Amino acid sequence: MDAQPVAATNQEKVMQSVKRLDNAHCAHKVLKEPSGLALITIGNSLRGDDGLASVLCNMLPESALKDVCRFELGTYTGFLSDCLSGHRAAIVIDSTQNGTAPGSVSIMDLGAMSERATIMNIGSCHGFSLAGELRIAKQDRTLPKRVVFIGVEVDDVDWTENLSRTLEVKLPHLARNLSLLVTTVLETLRRDA
Repeated sequence: MDAQPVAATNQEKVMQSVKRLDNAHCAHKVLKEPSGLALITIGNSLRGDDGLASVLCNMLPESALKDVCRFELGTYTGFLSDCLSGHRAAIVIDSTQNGTAPGSVSIMDLGAMSERATIMNIGSCHGFSLAGELRIAKQDRTLPKRVVFIGVEVDDVDWTENLSRTLEVKLPHLARNLSLLVTTVLETLRRDA
């Protein structure tokens, strides 16, 4: 009997994510030429540090997000191609578990990695599904020219809605660095327009 409410809850979460994506105002999807920046977060907010990406983006100043289309996928990476569509660049943020110190940042150029003939090894907590979705976006020609992956090493992914204290103290520094990256990418897009 307990399985039915959980299944219904998961289905409701999927539908909420679909609704959020449908309602997201993103003018880039209808433009002839790709433009703009997509900021995409991946992670489970019920698994402690795995929900870091969304918390981190919530800390960004409004000025940094002014010309950004932000998408929160949760764990539903199946919507990645839709979020990438129409954008010239994207930043994808997820948690990692590579054995490095909590709060360590990994940065990868996923656009360049997608050009390789070998299987992409993305060190994120959702790397397998993320790599598959990037391949689909490339086949569908929705993959932006530049896709940057930001992975933040996690400390605790137990069932809790709170981040570990280890990451909480590092959030301001991580948010400043992410804000700088977003600003730099937007400036580059404007310069190259």
